Amino acid sequence: MSRDYGYFGKGSTGYAQYMTAFKRTQRGGGGGGGNGGGAGCFLVLLGIIVLLAIISPFLAN
Repeated sequence: MSRDYGYFGKGSTGYAQYMTAFKRTQRGGGGGGGNGGGAGCFLVLLGIIVLLAIISPFLAN
């Protein structure tokens, strides 16, 4: 049987890289670092900017 782990490579090195990535994606909640990316804040700010762009012509008069 082939020990090919695709993107991660072949043999024991590929297996080790595969398992590291798998464990990283399977971590449960809690702890973790602050690597959320801020997508939620970005969307809120974008919504506020769009809303202000829509109502600003009405406020100018």
